[in-house]
Amino acid sequence: MPIVPPALGPLLGNTVNTVISPFYTLFSTNATYCFTARTNVRNHKTETETLKGNLHSIKQRITDGERNGLIPTEEAKDWVRRAEQAISEEAANRESFDQRCRIFGCSMNCWGNYKTSKEAAEKVHAVRTYISSTPQPNNITRIPPPPPVVDLSTHSAQLPPSREDTLNNALRCITAVGAIGIWGPDRDEKTHLLKKINDSFLEECPFDFVIFVTASSEVSVQAQIVSRLRTDAVPDVATQATRISELLSKKKFLLLVDDLRVQLDLQAAGIPYPLGDVQVVEAGQVSRWVQRKVVVTSISQSICHLMDVERDIHVPDLGEDEARQLFAEEFGAQDIYSDPVIGALAEQLVRELKSLPSDLIRYGKVMQGIRDVRRWQDAIDAVRKANLRRDGDPLNLVSIYINAHFSYCRFEYLLIYVCYLSLKSEKIVRNLKNATEDLNAKGKDVHREIADAELQHNKTPTNEAKRWLQKVYNIIHDVQVMSHGSRQLKMDVTMEASEKLREVQECLSTCPSTIVVESMPPPVQEMPGPSMSAENLNLQDALHFIKDEPTVGMIGIWGPGGVGKTHLLKNINNSFGEGMDFNFVLFVTASKECSVEKVQSQIIERFKLPSSGSKSRTIYEYMKTKSFLVLLDDLWDEIDLEDVGIPYPLGSVNKLSRKVVLTTRLRKVCGQMKVKKELKVAYLQEHEAWQLFEENIDAETLSSPHIEDLARELMKELKGLPLALITIGKAMYQKDEYQWETAIQYMKKSCCTEDKDPIELGMETNVFRQLKFSYEKLRNDTLRYCFLTCVLWPEDAKIRKVDLAQCWMGLGLVNEHDIEYSFRKSYSLIADLTAACLLESSDVRPGSSFENSHGSVKVHDVIRDMALWISCDYGENNDKWIVAAPGGRDKRIIILSNKAECISLSFNRIPIRFNLDPLKLRILCLRNNELDESIVEEIKNCTSLTYLDLSRNNLKRIPEELCSLVNLEYLDLSENVFGESGVPQSFGKLINLKFLYLKSGSGYVRIPSGVISRLKALQVIDLRSLLRKCTLFLFRELGTLPQLKALGILVRDLAQLESLEAANLPVRYLALNDVSALTRILSTDFAQRTLYELDINLERYFLEQDINEEIDTREITVEHDTEQPNNRFGALNNLHLTMTRSLREIKWMGATPAFIFPRLAYLELIMCQHLLHLSWVMHLPRLEQLHIVSCDGMVQAFMRCHGDKLCNGQDKTKTFPRLKLLFLIYNESLETIGDNGMEFPSLERLELEGSLALKRLPFQSDSVPPKLKELRFDDARCWERLECEEGVKTILQPYLKFGRRHQG
Repeated sequence: MPIVPPALGPLLGNTVNTVISPFYTLFSTNATYCFTARTNVRNHKTETETLKGNLHSIKQRITDGERNGLIPTEEAKDWVRRAEQAISEEAANRESFDQRCRIFGCSMNCWGNYKTSKEAAEKVHAVRTYISSTPQPNNITRIPPPPPVVDLSTHSAQLPPSREDTLNNALRCITAVGAIGIWGPDRDEKTHLLKKINDSFLEECPFDFVIFVTASSEVSVQAQIVSRLRTDAVPDVATQATRISELLSKKKFLLLVDDLRVQLDLQAAGIPYPLGDVQVVEAGQVSRWVQRKVVVTSISQSICHLMDVERDIHVPDLGEDEARQLFAEEFGAQDIYSDPVIGALAEQLVRELKSLPSDLIRYGKVMQGIRDVRRWQDAIDAVRKANLRRDGDPLNLVSIYINAHFSYCRFEYLLIYVCYLSLKSEKIVRNLKNATEDLNAKGKDVHREIADAELQHNKTPTNEAKRWLQKVYNIIHDVQVMSHGSRQLKMDVTMEASEKLREVQECLSTCPSTIVVESMPPPVQEMPGPSMSAENLNLQDALHFIKDEPTVGMIGIWGPGGVGKTHLLKNINNSFGEGMDFNFVLFVTASKECSVEKVQSQIIERFKLPSSGSKSRTIYEYMKTKSFLVLLDDLWDEIDLEDVGIPYPLGSVNKLSRKVVLTTRLRKVCGQMKVKKELKVAYLQEHEAWQLFEENIDAETLSSPHIEDLARELMKELKGLPLALITIGKAMYQKDEYQWETAIQYMKKSCCTEDKDPIELGMETNVFRQLKFSYEKLRNDTLRYCFLTCVLWPEDAKIRKVDLAQCWMGLGLVNEHDIEYSFRKSYSLIADLTAACLLESSDVRPGSSFENSHGSVKVHDVIRDMALWISCDYGENNDKWIVAAPGGRDKRIIILSNKAECISLSFNRIPIRFNLDPLKLRILCLRNNELDESIVEEIKNCTSLTYLDLSRNNLKRIPEELCSLVNLEYLDLSENVFGESGVPQSFGKLINLKFLYLKSGSGYVRIPSGVISRLKALQVIDLRSLLRKCTLFLFRELGTLPQLKALGILVRDLAQLESLEAANLPVRYLALNDVSALTRILSTDFAQRTLYELDINLERYFLEQDINEEIDTREITVEHDTEQPNNRFGALNNLHLTMTRSLREIKWMGATPAFIFPRLAYLELIMCQHLLHLSWVMHLPRLEQLHIVSCDGMVQAFMRCHGDKLCNGQDKTKTFPRLKLLFLIYNESLETIGDNGMEFPSLERLELEGSLALKRLPFQSDSVPPKLKELRFDDARCWERLECEEGVKTILQPYLKFGRRHQG
């Protein structure tokens, strides 16, 4: 503490505090050491005595462990070393202090006291640290690693010369092949030979492990392997096999299997296959070769063949001389055969023993020292009788069991010679048996306690308990072997039994008191389920984002239900293990009702964290200093992971790696969770789907070629959805051809028929009920019903987004005050359904009017079946919604239902008859069926109909009966063959009609005066191509409709255009026959406000006038009136130019194309055969799709400098800012797309089919479109002849595709 300065003035006072005080504090602290020496030394000694006690305890545990075969841990050894050093230092310091006190006294040596006291005071802190860091009991010893080879002690036992040859042959085979079989009649001899093979590797072993197991033992082969490898035993055989396989998969090993009597599945035991020399891949993709070898012994050659050995070695009987010599060696007298009496009997006994080495050895020992001729003769008789019993079996059962126990049969007749031995050993053997049973029971109790603790309480066995159990297994195994030997009358059985009895009793007395302790959570918990190929692209991408992109903290995996997202996430989890960069991998299941508390509970349970207090703080403190990977499965809504307790920011932070991977069915969840990388899991390709389907069907079922064909057909109906493939595959187990055909028909009928699931496929129970979670999770009923209406289109149909929007508006599901807002809302709903994986985006085909700028979607067949199932009250009323698949022309559809509310029979083109309740039917879709007007007779009484689609049929007139459907709100009669018919006057009765489509088709329709004006509810009417002459009265009547939001109409000349302009109608779709009218249209009010689609097609003009001469429109100039600055196509989205064959160039006056077309997104030019270029489109701000088809005069499509000063004045650095799709199809003269270095920053697809003159692309190495996904040519030759800057082709190579997707 600072000294209070005396009152010497402020200057001296400050000097005292800043200079004198620190010096005084240092002096006083060190001075105290001189006067506290005895106290400090005493405190040092007291703490050291505590440390000594801990050290003694640790050393005792290490000694006890070493007695049981354990070794100290590195932590324990390091602690013992540091503790011993601290104790030594304390003793030396105290001895120095005591010596000075004895000689000088404590007050006579201030300097010595100072040093001793200071050292004691400083070292006591280290001692206390050692005491607090004393190793815990489970961290003191551990099981030592298994040695490469266990010495089986066969060194002193010599082999006969012929057996030495067999041994050398076996060793040579081991180096050459993977599996070897050794067979012959003598079991013990093969065991000895196998042990010799084992011991031959003691000095120099090329294997990581040589493993010796006995197949005939009561202890399983798997348990013996576990014991040999010193791994943890688990009760589940399959789990144990997995652990053994993981341990051995990258090791070199030799497995020696002795006394195999039946076929053994080594893979089920955990032995990794294939055998032989196998190449394995280490971490970092480094490969090396490992040797996997197996040697089995058996009495039967057939067993060897069942084990698929590559070489089998027969162990023949010994030669006569070798047999005589072996018997004499065991008898103990080499000159036995020189005895005229005993020698002849010995030779006779050797012959009866049939040269089996094990019998020769036993009988040699048994007959040792016996000179009684009668006893020799009895032995010969006993062996001969045993041979007769074996050879004379009436069933000729020369089986494995008889061969294995042949020796026992022979000894049965010799018991009279060793009766005294049996009497002596009987009590010991009985005691050994009882003690072994006690030990076995105790071992099972301990094992059960461990298993229960692991299963129910997540505890782990102590090292002491594991070592004791291992000792129990070894003792029981030895006793079993010895018991088998005792039946064969080993002469030293009494001695062995006595020794083993003591060992059993000692083991019983040392059973550990502490069996289990709380286990540390493993870094990774393996998730059950099938493994995914390492070549799977989704798995590779996910692991790349996790391992190789440090800035990516959150990764989102999304896709439809049942597509395999959870399967992928489990395989990501199982891809991590030893050597990973994370401290732990955490798998959390979120599911539908996910909450912060639910996720917290799973984390706390996983890591055994305290559940009291703030869970968020507990989790955060545990995770903040660790690298982690959190796998969040099946997320349906946003969740705040910081509230959970997961440390932020994610990614690479202070050398820690923090990653989260989530799976979801809803793409919007990826956005809500702010994922950095998205990965969509798509449906399986056909070959992948077949592989998965085949795996779930039994091979016997597929053995029939016809059934395999049916299986492939059924597989195709499931369209690559893994959940459905697995479910149906399992359901078709052992089904016959009739049942396969029934299943196919059932799937083709959308799974909703009167015959509910005739062969129990399980679609409703196992598939639909899981998929419907995505449907139920939609945000409101309107969106759910919008999804259900998608079943009105046939399977596999591409559904134009504009058609879907019109349908929803026609059903009243979308109804905004402005038609454009209605379309935008519909497209937004489609995006929601796509993000929920209930709809899929469909590719746009080049040069096709089928898709416009908004494109198309489709519904997966199984998702569609699920929607129909929901529409039919979850399968309870299967005729409520009737949707028929397209059929053949030789069929007829008859609808019999009194419940049908919605019927869709599109694309059937077959006769249709109805017999139903006319008051319930509300929706009827009969598009594209080649129906005539007689169909109206069938439905004229369905007065509840509100939605009727008869488009694309063969109606030649509009029947009067149609006008009786007074509740109709939506009527589509487009693309029929009306000829020159007229609309019935009674058509005006349809006063509820809101949407009327009479576009395209052939022929012309006359609309009588007074009809349109009565349709006061009309919101949309499309009359394109169906009116020969748009009379003034029609425009006037349209102008009287109070609800009209959109009009589609064909204008043939400028006079009609002026009449249309004067009527002030909301024109949305306009068809023209004259491209020169562009400038005139520009000045109209509807062009600025409502015109959405403009179609200029001279082909219509030629057909109407029946002429072939060309209209001279070689050059069109679009003039902008400077006095009318707002004149431009303010809402135009789609522009089509067709058959303007003489048009060469479009010029601009007064304004740039970007000003004239501010919202143009889709531009299509077809057969503009003299058009030179289209450079004016390069700077359109919203253009996304550009189709140029059959413009044969075009050599270069786009040029920066092309003579039009107004266009040249635009920003040259920003070409095609939003263009995604560029299709240049069948342009015969096209040599290049544009100037070098032209930019396409948003381009995703470029298709150049039929452009055979193409020579070069405009790309340079630094201007290749960054978002390009596909570059398509007719064939490889078109690609190879292109001239590109060096390196450009290499960059483009991954995006190449060949082949025409459409016909010209």
